[in-house]
Amino acid sequence: MALHSLTLAWRNLVRHKSFTIINVLGLSIGITCCLSLLVFVQYETSFDAYHKHASQTYRVVEDFKNPEGTLHWNTTAYPLAEALRNDFQEIPLVTQTAGPLHRLFKIEDAQGNVSRYEEDRVMMVDPFYPKVFDIAWLAGNPETALLQPNSAVLTETLARKFFGDAMKSHESVLGKHILLENKDELTVTGLVADAPMNSNLRYTMLIPYAFFKVNNPYFSGNWSGNYQGTTFVVLQPGQSAAALETRIAAWKKKYLKPEDDKRISYALQPLTEAHNDELYGAGPQGYTMPQKFIFAATGIGFFILLIACVNFINLATALAANRAKEVGIRKVLGSSRFGLVKQFLREHSLLIVLSLLVSLALTQGVLRYLNTALAIIDLKLAMDANVLLWALGIGVVVMLLACFYPALVMSALRPIEALKSKFSGRDSRGLSLRRSLIVFQFAIVQLFIIATIVAATQMDYFRQKDLGFSKDAVLITYIHNGKDHETFRQRLLSNPAVADVTFSSSSPMASYDYRYGTSYRLPAQPVEEGKEAEMKGADANYLSFYNLQLLAGRNFTKVEENLSEFIVNETLLKGLGWTPEEAVGRRLTINEGEGTVVGVVKDFHNESLQEAITPCLLINWQPFLEFTSIKVSDQANLAETVSFVERTWKSTYPEGIYSYEFLDDALARKYALQQLVFQGFTSFAGLTICIGCLGLYGLLSFIAIRKTKEVGIRKVLGASVRQIVMLFSREFIVLLLVAFAVAAPLAAWLMEHWLQDFAYRISLSWWMFVLGAVVTLAIMLFTIGYKSVRAGMANPVDALRNE
Repeated sequence: MALHSLTLAWRNLVRHKSFTIINVLGLSIGITCCLSLLVFVQYETSFDAYHKHASQTYRVVEDFKNPEGTLHWNTTAYPLAEALRNDFQEIPLVTQTAGPLHRLFKIEDAQGNVSRYEEDRVMMVDPFYPKVFDIAWLAGNPETALLQPNSAVLTETLARKFFGDAMKSHESVLGKHILLENKDELTVTGLVADAPMNSNLRYTMLIPYAFFKVNNPYFSGNWSGNYQGTTFVVLQPGQSAAALETRIAAWKKKYLKPEDDKRISYALQPLTEAHNDELYGAGPQGYTMPQKFIFAATGIGFFILLIACVNFINLATALAANRAKEVGIRKVLGSSRFGLVKQFLREHSLLIVLSLLVSLALTQGVLRYLNTALAIIDLKLAMDANVLLWALGIGVVVMLLACFYPALVMSALRPIEALKSKFSGRDSRGLSLRRSLIVFQFAIVQLFIIATIVAATQMDYFRQKDLGFSKDAVLITYIHNGKDHETFRQRLLSNPAVADVTFSSSSPMASYDYRYGTSYRLPAQPVEEGKEAEMKGADANYLSFYNLQLLAGRNFTKVEENLSEFIVNETLLKGLGWTPEEAVGRRLTINEGEGTVVGVVKDFHNESLQEAITPCLLINWQPFLEFTSIKVSDQANLAETVSFVERTWKSTYPEGIYSYEFLDDALARKYALQQLVFQGFTSFAGLTICIGCLGLYGLLSFIAIRKTKEVGIRKVLGASVRQIVMLFSREFIVLLLVAFAVAAPLAAWLMEHWLQDFAYRISLSWWMFVLGAVVTLAIMLFTIGYKSVRAGMANPVDALRNE
């Protein structure tokens, strides 16, 4: 009997091919979107949860108070970990890291061939680190591998990169030597598996913290500074983090200077919350996925699935009219309503199974696309057993949302009316529900279209806004040892394709992942009254290279071996209450020393456009000139110029590793998250439009069949094709306007909330909402057009011959 029922279900699906195809496509798209977003949400909420002590591990974060407010840092002073370990015996484990850091390595093989490598994820860790965090050891002793300062533990991928064919086995790399920064020899003492992608503690090499401490005595002993050190503590089961925070608040005065004790406070943040926390951020070289984006992704997946279910309900109830006689005959022959419900549910279940199979294949492709499109954040989404469970769960949800009501409607037909073909689908409740569902669909479609328009306008604003400096055709390369500046400059300028060269710590808007911060104050002011500022190293050519406007004073004349002069921006002067003319010649004290203000430049955007311009000091101090900016004048032969720069760099710095980036590409990275949001809006708008069009087309097919005789009569009485088109369109246009009244205020609220995150932003305008409605109307009319025109051009005799 079950096989017979399935056979009947399959035959009915085949008989109504267009409805089957539309339903399978609509449900498949909706389920694919929902599954893909669930995989994304699972990935982004699973960071560092795999460690066995994850639920008891906390990151120590720092709040730093200054006259302008409180700064929130995910890094802490390097000496903090050892002090906590010594003074708080009730804390089972304390560990710390430095980095991940950028380092250069040189390796010589048995034949004397030398290879050089550049690594961005070199992390310094203490011996407690493997006890706090789970590491899969492939070779070496975890208890001793990090005890000697000149040791190195490599990941498997890095070991194969370094040693290639010489790596015969995991144990074969132990004892091999690596030269760090052309001076320090490290011995490989361990080999570990690559760190999982869903970890904020990503590394390719682990070096003992003792090595960092020996080579960086100032940083490792400085309680006032905050660099790239991160401290973690593991609490005992049941131990209160809040109580420990209270004890630390009273204890810290033992080590901090009185002025620092007033400004600095520590908090304990659960490790599993770090990745989704906007206040403190994920950590050095990590990225943060805000919790609001997680909620948004979950909500979007649910709504798109809901739209697909709405399509299903509309089409299934519409189809009830076409199957009225079938239901009547079944009831006359003795079928119960319960039996009919089961039959229709089998048909719908078969549809859902087909949709699930299609969506699983589509989801695999979508995840591959997302991994490629979001490579900037190293996204690694993949299907696993959970996806199959979610697919099963979604199938059950779709069954509950979309199947029961149509089955009840179809099974409730009265046999006499059904056999007389008096069922027309005009039941007031059914019609009201269908209209409500169509309004819901149109509202969601318009919401996504309006959001896409707003996001596109904001992104265009980012691209077009004047940043206060020149950024076009600028190539940036790193100078590892910071020497031979003038030699490199003159060699570059010998090529007519190179227009200008400057040396600095960064471009006006820092294009790399880190920048230098400091605090500034008058020499007579106490340390605690210092205000935060960005500090940029710059040579005498920096202002003209980037077209920064000097408002008062003079430019630097040369690079100094010691700190002595500042050029400051307007925003910094506002904090001091000076005019540009008053500032010239005044003395300022920063964390690094004291100097004289020799010039004032017009404000430029030193932060991305999400943030307001901040106080900034330029210093002409040799140790901070780490990058070369090269302006290319010959765009036609760009590849040749880039090749020339590379040859010149390698001949000047033969011990280094060359890399470069164009400034405009680097600056575009600053808006990666916003670009992700924009792409998301665009993609989801496209999906909702696609699902909505499928449902609308199917519904129109039903209406065209239902109105066949009405259209024929109207044509006999002289109705034109245009009037027939209006007959089909009128009700949908009214429903679209109702949907617009729902979608517009909701879109305005959501997008205004999104735009609040930007210091420099567009204002919402009426045309964005009108354009959203017009686009939706155009899509609707395009979808309606084919069916309605075809119905209007049909021969009325064919429609009336059976009457």
